[in-house]
This record gives sequence, C-alpha cells and structure tokens, in this order.
Amino acid sequence: MHRAVLRLCRKRVLTKAIQDWQQECRVLGLFVESGSKRFVSNAAAVAAAAPLPSSSSYESLVERRLFLKTAYARSADAKVAALRTIDGGKNIEIEWEDGTVSRYHSMWLRQSCHCPSCRLSTNQPIVNFKDVDIDATVTAVQLDGDKVLKVIWSDDKDHTGIFPVPFLKHYSYSDKSLAEIKKQRNMVFNNEARIPEVAYSDVMGSDAGLFTWLDKLDRYGICLMKNVPTQTMTIKKVVEKIAPIQSTVYGELFEVRDTPQPINFAYSTVRLELHMDQPMYESPPGLQFLHCLRFDKDVKGGSNFFVDVFHVANVLREQYPKEFEDLTRIPANWETVHYDRDVPVHMSYQRPHISLNKDGEIVGVSWHPGLVGPLLTNEEDVESYYRAYKVMATLVNTFPLKYHLRMHEGDMISFNNRRVLHGREGFNTSEGIRHFQGCNIQIDEFKSQVQVFSNRFGDGKLATRAGNLDLQ
Repeated sequence: MHRAVLRLCRKRVLTKAIQDWQQECRVLGLFVESGSKRFVSNAAAVAAAAPLPSSSSYESLVERRLFLKTAYARSADAKVAALRTIDGGKNIEIEWEDGTVSRYHSMWLRQSCHCPSCRLSTNQPIVNFKDVDIDATVTAVQLDGDKVLKVIWSDDKDHTGIFPVPFLKHYSYSDKSLAEIKKQRNMVFNNEARIPEVAYSDVMGSDAGLFTWLDKLDRYGICLMKNVPTQTMTIKKVVEKIAPIQSTVYGELFEVRDTPQPINFAYSTVRLELHMDQPMYESPPGLQFLHCLRFDKDVKGGSNFFVDVFHVANVLREQYPKEFEDLTRIPANWETVHYDRDVPVHMSYQRPHISLNKDGEIVGVSWHPGLVGPLLTNEEDVESYYRAYKVMATLVNTFPLKYHLRMHEGDMISFNNRRVLHGREGFNTSEGIRHFQGCNIQIDEFKSQVQVFSNRFGDGKLATRAGNLDLQ
C-alpha cells in the first residue's frame, strides 16, 4: 500500500516537472518534440508547434505580462509621431507626439528586445552578448498599431524584436529625458524646519494613507506619525507595511532607554550629537523608526533634533568649495570596534563624507562623529581633511534649519538615515522613564515601495534621490 502511494506521488511530481520544463521552453522560444528530449530554437518550428493564442504583438506582450502600463505610468500614454533609421542603421530615431525626440542605438535595442526568445515573463532579459554581432545594424523598423515597435537587425533576418512604446519612452536617454529624470529625483529641501505629520489610523487604514506617508518621507526625508498605540511591537506592524525590518549588529528591534553598561551610548542618558547610524556598513540602515512608548513628563531633557545633511552639504559646496572638494576626495575611516559584548564587533569601512555622481551631483553623505576611526590616508591629505572636517562639523551643528521635537507617548518619528541626521539632548531619569522602541528598513526597499505607490496612486513621478549612492 505504502509503495503504491509512493509510486503515485513520484509520478505526479515527475509529470509536473516535465510540464513546467516544457512551459519554460515555450517561453524561451524553444520547440520541444513530443516524446523526446530534443529541442530546437527554430522560429518556424515554434510557430507551427505552439502558436501564440494572440493575433498581435501587443496581445502577446500583455499575455506574457510585459506590457507594464503601471510600471511606466508617466509614459503610459506616449504616442509615436514619426519613426526612422539613422546613421546607416546604427540608431533609430523616434519623434514623439509631445514634440521630443529620442534616439536608440541598435545594441541598446538588441539588449532590450521583448520577444519570447530574449525576455522572460518575469521581465528579465536573457540576451547573451557572446552570440550577438556588436556591429549589427537595424535594417527595418515599424509600428505595429500604436503600442508596439518592431525591429529587424542585419545579422538575423528571422529575428523580429518587439518593444512596448511606453517602455521606449520611459527609458529614453536623450539629453532632455535625462535632465527630466534628474529634475524629478532632485531633493526638495524644507525651508520651514517643520516636520510633516500623518495619522496612524490613516496609514494603517488605506493604501492612500500609506502613500501619503511614503510620499512625505520621500520628499523631505522625515515624517512624524501621531497616535500610534503604545504597546510594544506595534512598530513592527507599522513598519512592515513598507518592507521587512533590516537587521544590524543591534538586532531587528532595539530598545532605546537608559541601561547599565550599555553597548551603545544611545542606550544611556548622554547627549547624542547629530549623526547617521552605522556608516561602517557597506549599506548603512535606510529608514529609521523610533516609537515613543513612554516619556514621563518629569523627565528633564531628552528632546530630539534633526538636520537634513544633504542641505548642509549643498551649502558647504556653495560657501566652502575647497573644503567640499576635499571631503569628496579624502576617505574617512568608519569604525565600530567593540569586543565586550555577547557578539564581538570589529567593523571598518572607508568612504568619503560626500559622494558625487558623474555629473557632480551629491548622491551620498556620511556623518557620525562618534564612529569616525583614525584617519588612514596619504600624509599630504591629513591636514586638508581635518580643516575640511572642522568646517563641515561647524555647519552641521550651527545649521539654522534644524527640526526640534520632544516626543510624546504614541508618537513615532520616521526618517531617512542616509539623509537626515538625528541627535538627542541629554536627560535625567531620576524622576521618570524615557523608553523608545526602534528599527530600520533597507533603503532600496523603501525606494522601491515609493515608486510602486507613485505609479499606482500618484502621477508616476520618479522616487527622490535617497542617498543610497545611486548615480542617477
């Protein structure tokens, strides 16, 4: 009896595996002969053996889940006004109905082809460039309706490339398009020094409320949530509306309160100067959340303060160009060395305080006076570094646009750890208790959710530069 059941289970598993394999072969454009393991990559055989149920390239893209109207929301309605090959077929040129012009190189198109042989239904390209003629040109290009572009290359007349028109518009790399991308990603600095707010019930009650929270965090790097229940672990439920919690050497959730023999001076009563958390990581924590569970009114001190360090860095560039350049050039040494704890830590990482992209735009800023290790650089740069560091430290601590906040029970502050420095006044717990619960999420997962919600519920605006060293 048991052997019969086992044989039946094995048969079903094998049958399912074969079916899955055959389906993947069809997606890849491979024809599987019945009753054999032989397959060929012959377009005519594929068409004869497993014709697409669609009658158009557009329907084919929709069925394969590659016409991503929501993902390309800002370009979803793009229309082609004119189309031509130029430069002997090395490029195609599209004139759009909005009057802009885009050009696409033949190899850019080859890598981006959406036909079944070149892109999976998971939207992953599978073009292997070892098999591509790098000098191939476009010999024919035409519209299939108004939603799909078809392309044929000189090295393979039997291969027809297909492209959703919104995809081409979304990824246009003309000078004007790249300038618009940069404009949308630029940070907007808050000149009022007032922290934006949302309500817990709104965020937890609807996608629209969640989008409002994400949008404020995206635009300004900081947001205060009011009326959060003060039960422990509530923060986890709220934060995981965005993304899973990011674990660090301090765990997933951390308790910010006065403790004997603390493993971090945040877990004491001392003043914390403005800083970002854990720059010794290759990927420091992204968004940080601090939920006020208890803050007795008799506790003196303990208020928080915040500064947009990207705003500071832009002022530094304008007023002290030499010092700014030195802090983009000379790497600081970020360190946490702590052996007297359950799991010893010895981490170090070198990066400059300020990182730029190829256009000279600021894409990353690192600042933590308590985690700057001994400088390890060329002798001739040591004095230049400390002079520049002194100027930056002065600007950070005297910056007029500083957020001040004394948290109340039920408040939860959220901020971009890569962008907004945080600090805390020293406090006295002899007359009461101050207890926060905190956690982080990964910066790229936050940025992803901002874009998803912008495309679904907003106008498709690109996510603001997040300080994660993205060169865009």
